[in-house]
Amino acid sequence: PLTESSSVCISDLEEYNNYTVLIRANNGAGEGVAALLTVRTLRTAPNHPPQNLTVVSQNSTVIRVCFYPPPSVNQNGPLTLFNISYSGLSLDTLTQRMSVPVYPEVYPLTNMLCCNLTNLQEYNNYTIRVKAVNTNGDGPESAEVVG
Repeated sequence: PLTESSSVCISDLEEYNNYTVLIRANNGAGEGVAALLTVRTLRTAPNHPPQNLTVVSQNSTVIRVCFYPPPSVNQNGPLTLFNISYSGLSLDTLTQRMSVPVYPEVYPLTNMLCCNLTNLQEYNNYTIRVKAVNTNGDGPESAEVVG
């Protein structure tokens, strides 16, 4: 039996989702009036990496990076940007990091996001990874691709 100050924990809910809960008191006198309560679970960092990362060399110093955002259910709140990390495969190239806003180039029919990595070392290959970011932090990185 529940008391005046009883609480119930509902577990296994998904992040950043709305839930409606029906609350109704029940005692020896019968059932009370039902109350509906709608709540939203808290935001967390994305829990899925961007998908289908592709890279294409545009010229000797530019690589075009395209990808899809994580599925909506795994974004756990509005995405604020994507971090693209890349490093050259030659020994004399330092690891560089670039942050790309969510809206660099969006292809509306496909929801694909694309941007260019520029001013790269001529004729060098790079390893590239992407992760989604929201106000609660960074999500996991995508699989690495070489371009």
